[in-house]
Amino acid sequence: MQLASRVAVGAAIVLSGTARLLAHDPGLSVLDIGIEQRQIVAVLSLGGADAVMVGGRDGFSKLTHDALQLSLDGRPISPSATSVWSDESGGLHGRMLYDRTAGSRLVVRSTIVRHLARGHRELLSIRAPDGVVLSERMLDAASDEVVTDISVVGEASSSAARFLLLGVEHILTGYDHLLFLAGVLVMLRRWRDVVQTITAFTVAHSITLALATTGLLLIPGRIVEPLIAASIVYVGIENLMRDVQGSRWKLTFGFGLVHGLGFATVLRDLGIGSNGQGAIALPLASFNAGVEIGQMAVAALLVPVFWWLGSRPASRLRFAAAWSVMVIAAGSYWLVERIV
Repeated sequence: MQLASRVAVGAAIVLSGTARLLAHDPGLSVLDIGIEQRQIVAVLSLGGADAVMVGGRDGFSKLTHDALQLSLDGRPISPSATSVWSDESGGLHGRMLYDRTAGSRLVVRSTIVRHLARGHRELLSIRAPDGVVLSERMLDAASDEVVTDISVVGEASSSAARFLLLGVEHILTGYDHLLFLAGVLVMLRRWRDVVQTITAFTVAHSITLALATTGLLLIPGRIVEPLIAASIVYVGIENLMRDVQGSRWKLTFGFGLVHGLGFATVLRDLGIGSNGQGAIALPLASFNAGVEIGQMAVAALLVPVFWWLGSRPASRLRFAAAWSVMVIAAGSYWLVERIV
């Protein structure tokens, strides 16, 4: 998590400090906690009116030490370093560094709101290094504790492995994507054509996956999902209408651009790339690699079966036709369902 983003959030609060004081607003503070590889970084931001109420810089320093309590698996952890600074509007910001010891159950207890105006609230956010929001809650005097599992947050290699597995899982449970590939592969007779076809699909969906995740290309799911279903129907019809020879890389590249937009929803739902927050290179590359591994694994299983079932020319034509009809039926069902 970038320190600048935390300061920006706190600055937004500070700008409204004077107005809140005049209006007797109970106030809102921000507590932002980042889980890093070897440490936990907590940044507390108070507006100008709240900074006066806690007694300025000295009172704020004591407040952050006494009113913020962290523990891992029941073991209290204390800050190894603390820094405090003020801004031009009189707001105060405190940064506390905690050594990250072994443990998965992080408990954050903040009684800061009890030292401020009645009704004061505190926005607590806990994030992983890649920007994924692990927990976010509004604290008040009656609810001042949050419990979060941080076992999924490890070193960079662990984070990469997590998104790699997520990519594999997504493609293996993405029946529409798999059926599209199966509809394409059923007509191929050489491994070279299989590799070219899948590679083109991978290159294409990688492009739109990156564009959509970073927010450069945003197309609503209500448009993308019917298009994915339509691509399945098209492949089945093409199988029946003409004799497909050789690699189908042009077809899979074109429709791969559409399927990549569907893949991107997974990362966007996890907060990767949203509002420009968090690193996206590692999650994006790892997730994409997982999708590719899943695709290749499925192809390695399906293609030999297709070739065995169509070992004779006559049986190959009948099987390919029957399979294509099934592909068209499933794609048509999804198309109608997603449009309606």
